[in-house]
Order: sequence, then C-alpha cells, then structure tokens
Amino acid sequence: MIEINDFRFAYENKEILNIKNLRLDTSKISILMGANGSGKSTLLRVLKFLEGDFSNIKYFGKNKLNSKEKREIYLLFPEPILFNRNIEKNFEFILKIYNIDKKQRQERINIALNLLDINKTLLTKYPNELSSGQSQKIAFALALSVRAKYYLLDEPSAFLDKKTINLFKKAILFMQKNFNSGFLIASHDKNFLDSLAQIKYYLHEGEILEFENTNIFELEDACVKFENQIDFKKCKKYKNQVKTPNKIAINPYKISIAKNLEQEDFVLENCVIIALRERNSYVLVRVNCKGKILEFALSKDEFIRENLNLYQILILKFKEEA
Repeated sequence: MIEINDFRFAYENKEILNIKNLRLDTSKISILMGANGSGKSTLLRVLKFLEGDFSNIKYFGKNKLNSKEKREIYLLFPEPILFNRNIEKNFEFILKIYNIDKKQRQERINIALNLLDINKTLLTKYPNELSSGQSQKIAFALALSVRAKYYLLDEPSAFLDKKTINLFKKAILFMQKNFNSGFLIASHDKNFLDSLAQIKYYLHEGEILEFENTNIFELEDACVKFENQIDFKKCKKYKNQVKTPNKIAINPYKISIAKNLEQEDFVLENCVIIALRERNSYVLVRVNCKGKILEFALSKDEFIRENLNLYQILILKFKEEA
C-alpha cells in the first residue's frame, strides 16, 4: 500500500498536484486518466522519488525507504531509455543492479522476451539499430525482468500496434498473477486501460478523483443543464477557487436515490436507467438525464432492496461533498 496525505507539489510557484488523501493498493492494477497537463507524469515521478522524498507519502507502511526498497518501485518512461551497449548487456546491467544471481538472469531474460514475443537475435543489437516499437518492447522487457513490487507505467501503449498492445496487456496480467506485481498505469488509451483496470482514478487539475471520467461535466456560468439546471455557485469550494473552474466532477459513490430531500441537496430529475454493471461489491447504475450520462453506485444489498430495472426513471440527489 502507498498512502498519500495532504500532499502538494508545485513547479515555479505553479501548483501541479494537490492530493488530500489517496490509497494505492500495490497488489492491484490501477489506471490513471486525465487530460494533458493534469499532473499524471508528475505524480509518477513523485512516487518514484525523482522529485525528492516526502514525509506525507508512506510506502508499504514506511515513511522512509532505503535504496534497495526504493528499487521495488519501477517507473517506465514514455520514451525508452537504453544504455549504449547491446541489449543483452542492458539486461545484465539492470539485473546486476537488482542483485539477481547470475544463475537466474538467463531465465528472467528468456521469460521477459517470451512474454513480449521478442526475437532473441535482438540481444546482439545496439539501441540505435532498433525500431521505435522494438525499443519500447525491450524497455518493457527490461522492466519485467526485475520483477518489481510496483510498476509505474507512463503511456506504455503510445504508438504501439494492436498486436504489441495485446502482448503488453498479457504481460501485465502475467506479472500480477505470477509475481504479485502491482501497476499504476497512466494513459490516454481508454481501450487499453479499461481492459486491465481493477481500480480507476481520474486526475483533474492536480486533484485525484477515485472514479471514472463518466461524471465530469462542462460548466456554463457555474451551472450544468440536466433535466433541471443545477447551479454550483453555492458550493463553498467553488466560491473559494482563485481560478473559476470550467468543469465539475460528481463522485458516483456519493450520489443516492432521492427519498427525503433536504435544503442543501442538489437534485437530478428524470434520470432514466440505461445500463447496470457490477464492480467489486457495488453495482454501478448508468443513467441518461436529458442527454447527459452519469453513474451512481449502490452496494449490492442496496441494489437488491431497490429492485432497479432498465429504463426505470429515478430522482437522484447529492450533497456538496460529492
């Protein structure tokens, strides 16, 4: 587990990250989505200690790791980084750094190559003799060979063909199943991510949202027009923003079916159920509200009690904390 509490990070007085509370399960495959400039790469660099050590980030129950423990967090950059020596020596170098016994090295190299369908003839090649796709596969194979505890992957599927993307997916699942490796994958490739995701996060202007980007809406004069218009000007957070936000996110785990309304409730009228899906111990209910699609979550017990069906019309509510 990696725990982040009240963490802020800035470059030249510009705030990049503002994470109040985040728990990363290092045994799971988590995905991280967000627009360009939202802070995804910065967060991965922070987690890999490339921006320093921070007391409000705890790794595996510890506030401070030694150099060997830090190597259990492996960051794969978008651009392959290979040493100017043949590929076999690249493997030998990294496995030596990770104190892998000589007897085990060849086995690890073979498994990594097989996972990504890499021809062994490439071992004698130098980085400048490889295509960009081959370089990406080799860089990932190097990462897999060390069998790290937690992998941070930054845009791993960028510019790859469909066959190679499928190999990457299978390799990730293989590593989790066989070596208990966890992954945090930052990408714009929704198809790649959705097929792997066990936990989903969305990064918006430096803040982590622990749900998909389904419930992100454009604001017009602080309002969103659903069946009825919802005005977010009364939100304290909105009032306190230095820069007026142009989008709003609504946490699906904090939306509920409206039964007894209170004055501070935001209300969504005429929500038509269009899809139902299970996710861990929840059922995610997707609704159409005057052309806008959003989701809310019910525990499986709640879902059974409510006896919901497709095309049923609901009134939903949520409070400012959502």
